[in-house]
Amino acid sequence: MSDRSVGLPAGSTPPRLPRPWPAPVCAGPRIATLRRELAHDPDAVERLWAEAAEQGTPLIGAVDAAGYCVVTFLWRGDAGRVLLLANKLTDRSRLEQSLMERVPGTDLWHLSYRLPATWRGSYVFVPGPDGDAAALRALAAGRGVPDPLNGRILLQPPGVGARSVAELPDAPAQPYLRARPGVRRGSVTRHEVASAAYGPARAVWAYTPAGHRAGGGPYPLLVLLDGEMWLERLSIVPTLDNLVAEGLVPPLVAVLPEAGSRQERFRDLSCSEGFAQFLARELAPWATAELAATADPALTVVAGQSLGGLAAAHAALHAPERLGAVLAQSGSWWWPNDPLPGPEAVTRHVLRAEPVPVRFFLENGTDEWVSLEPARRLRDALAARGYALDYREFAGGHDQACWRGGIAEGLTTLLSTAGRSG
Repeated sequence: MSDRSVGLPAGSTPPRLPRPWPAPVCAGPRIATLRRELAHDPDAVERLWAEAAEQGTPLIGAVDAAGYCVVTFLWRGDAGRVLLLANKLTDRSRLEQSLMERVPGTDLWHLSYRLPATWRGSYVFVPGPDGDAAALRALAAGRGVPDPLNGRILLQPPGVGARSVAELPDAPAQPYLRARPGVRRGSVTRHEVASAAYGPARAVWAYTPAGHRAGGGPYPLLVLLDGEMWLERLSIVPTLDNLVAEGLVPPLVAVLPEAGSRQERFRDLSCSEGFAQFLARELAPWATAELAATADPALTVVAGQSLGGLAAAHAALHAPERLGAVLAQSGSWWWPNDPLPGPEAVTRHVLRAEPVPVRFFLENGTDEWVSLEPARRLRDALAARGYALDYREFAGGHDQACWRGGIAEGLTTLLSTAGRSG
């Protein structure tokens, strides 16, 4: 058991599997040009850096006939070595493959990948001293530095530091992330919701749309797990406001329970019966009574990411009379990571239990090598059992940079008139 697993439920941390296919490292054409220029131009690095500062980094080449780009990450500074930690491009069991190369005689470091032009991902640089394999692992565990030439930032928990976001030319649009002038804004309030099923009262944030009336409604209901992540770092409120303003979803109410500590989060989201009961029997009815949310399961979406996606599916499958739609992004479908009682518990449940009236929107990244095949097996199981399902894969990893855009697609699919017709 790793130190990061101490105090967590057995089987709740993902399998530590090496990347099953090589990271697509390649030669960067711009770096090859730089090397030739340095033979006769000592200012070539300065000119390249000025070029990078003007256009932003990483440097992105033209899309080729197969739909791929060469992407070159650049770092500048004195260091014994520089590690690039890019979401799911970096394989932590083979960290040496993510070490950047230094252009001889300069302070410029580089690493290039050939990636689908639809790829999006977050990354940081970790400069440090040279050393052995243990020192490299210690370097990877340190705090990374965002790209100084990239203005696209993904906030992280306090003390962790921000990450940079790279978006290739054909990456799925994320048009709803930012607050827009003229769009009426919803309100967010914090509450304590008592629970007999779960135990202690749970902190919950409630979003109500502009023009919300306590005696109005009923409003469709979104139950969004990992509430502090979505409010403090991923800024779900502008997304909800914009979707409502464009008529892509009806005015809705959202309740966002706090995840709490790491131990609490893993306990609750690892298919906890008590937490599932809290969502379906206590939190959703509370939203109906206090916020005029609907009691119609077809208009009630429970959403989560990673273990949150697992918990969302588990809760809906066991309480379909209250939670009728699941939006799961990069769900931990491998759970539990334990030979007994066996992995992929949600998929086994779908195959063995009688189907229930729950609709699913699932998406996973093609670089999520631990969870992608389990996601595909769940997809196939749901389809075989006749569930209404929208399944998508995106070019990327287990990444909040992807989730914050994909959630809009999921809500539109599940709550629009067209989405409900299936």
